[in-house]
Amino acid sequence: MHPMMFAMAAMLAAAPLCARAEVSAAQACSQFGQAGMRECLVKKHADSAAALKAAEASMAAAVARWDEGRRYVKAAQTRLSAANAAFSTFSRANCAFDRALGGGAAGNALENRRLACGADMNNRRADELKRMAGAVPAQ
Repeated sequence: MHPMMFAMAAMLAAAPLCARAEVSAAQACSQFGQAGMRECLVKKHADSAAALKAAEASMAAAVARWDEGRRYVKAAQTRLSAANAAFSTFSRANCAFDRALGGGAAGNALENRRLACGADMNNRRADELKRMAGAVPAQ
């Protein structure tokens, strides 16, 4: 293993996966009434999706300019694509599960749970990708 890769792997393993200083989407939007909360969560979800897309692109760019042999770059690109797809699938399933835990809640409560879950998961993944992209040594 390349010495820089070992150092990067050790750093990533030591960092908490979901460390965030921000409040959850549900907490941030809880100051509004039902209609206002829904609008806030829709916006938070859309903003988080855009942040995730930008972080995925940034990670892909970091891998493309990685100071490593071409075969390793290609392998990382393939695995990044697979990880992105797996995250998307997991996030949808996890937030559907979270929504189901709302039981027979009335009004927008179930959809609000799904939106808040999606926003929070997207933001955590975006943060993780940004941190990882910053640790990839460029050529």
